[in-house]
Amino acid sequence: MKKFFYLYIMSVLLGIDSSFASRQEVLLNDNWSFRFVHQVQKNSQRRVDLPHTWNAQDALSGKQDYYRGTGIYEKNIFINPAWEGKRLFFKFEGVNTTAHVFVNDTYLGEHRGGYGAFVFEVTDVVQYNKDNKLTVRVSNALDPGIMPLVGDFNFYGGIYRSVFLLITEEACISPLDYASPGVYLIQKRVTKEAADVEAKVILSNAGGGKEVGVRLKVTDGDQTVLEKSQTFSLSESSDYVPVSLDFSIGKPHLWNGRKDPFMYKAEVCLLRDGEVIDRVVQPLGLRYYHVDAERGFFLNGEYLKLRGVCRHQDRAETGNALHKEHHEEDVNIMLEMGVNSVRLAHYPQAEYLYDLHDEAGLVVWAEIPFIGPGGYLDRGFVNSPSFRENGKEQLKELIRQHYNHPSICFWGLFNELKTFGDNPVEYVTELNELARQEDPTRLTTSASFLEDGNDLKR
Repeated sequence: MKKFFYLYIMSVLLGIDSSFASRQEVLLNDNWSFRFVHQVQKNSQRRVDLPHTWNAQDALSGKQDYYRGTGIYEKNIFINPAWEGKRLFFKFEGVNTTAHVFVNDTYLGEHRGGYGAFVFEVTDVVQYNKDNKLTVRVSNALDPGIMPLVGDFNFYGGIYRSVFLLITEEACISPLDYASPGVYLIQKRVTKEAADVEAKVILSNAGGGKEVGVRLKVTDGDQTVLEKSQTFSLSESSDYVPVSLDFSIGKPHLWNGRKDPFMYKAEVCLLRDGEVIDRVVQPLGLRYYHVDAERGFFLNGEYLKLRGVCRHQDRAETGNALHKEHHEEDVNIMLEMGVNSVRLAHYPQAEYLYDLHDEAGLVVWAEIPFIGPGGYLDRGFVNSPSFRENGKEQLKELIRQHYNHPSICFWGLFNELKTFGDNPVEYVTELNELARQEDPTRLTTSASFLEDGNDLKR
């Protein structure tokens, strides 16, 4: 299946002398050392390659008391002296559940939550022309300040998705906005006659004030549908500079589910003195839809009966440390079953999977891991500031990282919460308001089994 993705130029890594300056991406999945935190003796570490989980055997054997503790990952990374004057970032696509990141034993920061990507800038921390040690302390222990607190699935520990080194110019399309692409294609109004879209681009600048150009090109295969550009002034050292370009497409070719999952390609380039210094490519699947309480789901004005499944991100022998072929196989199984929709239960899943859903024309319900106990003991909600804040952070990650996927029609806010004790109704209302602020173009939803006066389905 075709996958839309960033295009990264590897000229420096390949030793090619080129004046074309753009972002580079280096995959860091191979040759890590791993040990558990209690293994303090010399030579207790072993080699692993990412994606990796330490629970592939014990959790999958059916043990409810599988290991939920801390593991230590380390890797030496050579920092090319040609990268001096550029900006360097480490991007983690998924670490469960808490990650503390160090470079050369210097602490960079923490990420709390096992299902979203995160990025740390390391420009001023690394040492050039030598190996640098990247250390990640990972814990999948239960933390009452982090979603989820409970669930009828395994909470695998480890760096279970890919890790990358990103290299950009001083001015770039920001990777720091909740690890999003830095480009949001906001479908303000879409009909069969016309589509009005706002391309919101988040810029980041680590150098002096400068003037840059932002160029947008929308293509249909080899054909350019439209192209426009605008010049902007950047102030010194700002990590969040939002700029916008509005555009319209007449008689748009719509993304129409399984019937016709057509997508344009939107290329956003950042230019300085006429030269491209950064480039991000995103899918643009134009569609409109609504839900009628009596009649059901309508896509592009036509009723569509949703036939769906739920999907968890694990399988035998590998746990949640999935490779591309695993995602592809799952989607192919869905299509063979006649599925046209999927609920990604109960957490954000791999970026590649959303790409596959776009291309297959599946209608997606994507959700945060706000999970109640269902018929089990324990609690899904603790009314503490840390838990409430973490849930909001994970919701922002979900929406910003996956905003441009046309397959996503619903943001899920919770699953099977109960209302005794700390009652989550007020907090769910806050999450719903936040989701609407982040993305007013999509519907929010949830799964609830309550029928009392505090019904969470409202």
